[in-house]
Amino acid sequence: MATAEYRWRHLALLISILLLFVSAPFVVSLHDGILIMNVISVSVLVAGSYALSERKYLFAIAVVLSAITIVGTGLVLAFQQTWALVVSSSSIIVLVAFFCVTILSYVLRSGRVTSDKIFAAICVYMLLGYGWSFVYSILLELQPGSFVSTDELGRNDYIGRMLQLRYFSFMTLTTVGYGDIVPHSPAARTMAILEAVMGQFYLVALVGRLVGLHIVHGDVERSR
Repeated sequence: MATAEYRWRHLALLISILLLFVSAPFVVSLHDGILIMNVISVSVLVAGSYALSERKYLFAIAVVLSAITIVGTGLVLAFQQTWALVVSSSSIIVLVAFFCVTILSYVLRSGRVTSDKIFAAICVYMLLGYGWSFVYSILLELQPGSFVSTDELGRNDYIGRMLQLRYFSFMTLTTVGYGDIVPHSPAARTMAILEAVMGQFYLVALVGRLVGLHIVHGDVERSR
């Protein structure tokens, strides 16, 4: 069972993720918008690492991966070339996948369904959509024209493009699909299918697991 010190650790991660999403459209147009976005992104990495701080070896891995991601982001700001974008996006994907797997293992393990577990489950869902946006970014970088949009997905506007791809990612994850951005290439369509299936499977499996844990724990308490 988590100690009081770590009781709200996943709430801190969730707040930092929401802050990143909500603030992005308002700060990217500022003179130091990219710098501000990087600071907020680092806060997400710090909060994610803190969420794993109770498990020391996972915390150490998270810190190393976060440091690599920060270096990768610096490469994008310095060079803004294809190789830098691919390296940066790949490092973020690896970090997000690590957070998702480790946090989800905490959510699904046996024990009481606490508020922290619910926050952790929401964090994983948000991180899935966030991580897939970088998968699409790599695909668009390597195969221009993979997506068709009513607004052009500019190659020279990295932040603006990432905001559009993040929007597309969450529309796909939630299967809303407004249709203003659509996958055009076979690879893009395949990735969109995988994300949509993952999003639906996650919700069904997660809700079933949490309800099952809640019932089991309730039965144990009533039998005492």
